[in-house]
Amino acid sequence: MTLNRGLVLQAAIIFCSAALASSTFAQSDISFSGVLFSDYSYTLETPEGNGDDEHGFELRRVYLTADFKISESFSGRFRLEGNDRSVTSQGKLSPFVKDLFLTWNNALGDGHNVTFGLSSPPIWGVAENHWAYRSLEKTIQHRNGIASSRDMGLTLSGPVLSDGRVKYALMYANNSGVKRETDKFKRVYGQLQFYPSGSITLSLGGDYYLTEDGTSYNASAFVGYATQRAQIGLEAFYNPKSIDSDKINDTALGVSAFGFVNTTSSQRLIARYDLVNQDNPVRKSSNHWMILGYSFTPEKGVEIIPNAAYHKNDFEDRATITARLTVVASF
Repeated sequence: MTLNRGLVLQAAIIFCSAALASSTFAQSDISFSGVLFSDYSYTLETPEGNGDDEHGFELRRVYLTADFKISESFSGRFRLEGNDRSVTSQGKLSPFVKDLFLTWNNALGDGHNVTFGLSSPPIWGVAENHWAYRSLEKTIQHRNGIASSRDMGLTLSGPVLSDGRVKYALMYANNSGVKRETDKFKRVYGQLQFYPSGSITLSLGGDYYLTEDGTSYNASAFVGYATQRAQIGLEAFYNPKSIDSDKINDTALGVSAFGFVNTTSSQRLIARYDLVNQDNPVRKSSNHWMILGYSFTPEKGVEIIPNAAYHKNDFEDRATITARLTVVASF
């Protein structure tokens, strides 16, 4: 759902008005929060060499979120986002609606919820929560454009087993991200989540959609292990696309290994490696992506992360290497 500047301004006014109203009338029924990702980055190397030594400060992502509760049965979220890719024609930050949904809790029985609106598809949320460093980079499916992080549609979710160790989520949506619908085709998402113990998390997922030119399937799996000192995860996906008009295939296969270890109560070492093989009409290729970081938490809600990222395609002679100082604030 695309909003022009006037509508975004109206949404911001409504957001602020709701904040004032909530403090007087329903303080316990609405909560506000925010997240900020910001970097100072320095490009050490690029494949062509024309981006070497570029550096600067960047406001990479800002969230402003209102979580609201209408009753025991109904709750929802309204979130605005600003990022460095969403700008006006003058290059200024242009916020847009990231989340806008209503959840009917226990609509289909105890723990079985129905969500309608613009929300996260059940595709990589489990892996992203385990990765825990969206502030540094998206998870592998998101980073490689397998799907959008939001979609407009209807989601059913709840427990498969009464003890909550197995859960399901199904979504039927537009497949248009945060933009308005422009065609008749839809996307179906599904995921099973497994919690066999307090330290192990697993998920299996898939999605499918049609276009005028063909079809796309995607299958994914994730396994994570966590202790008080360390956390590791492994995520993989397989995404074959068939373009019927040209009788050609476009297939992507990827795997991501990541984790962190706490070196002190307020510091941790973070590492991740992604490998993606692409077989498309233009070329067969594989690319390697790595990141290494060290996190400092001087105070709750503030994180400072010096980090370096490496990205190399096999058809390029040189890699892209970037050093960053990332600051994260949650409020």
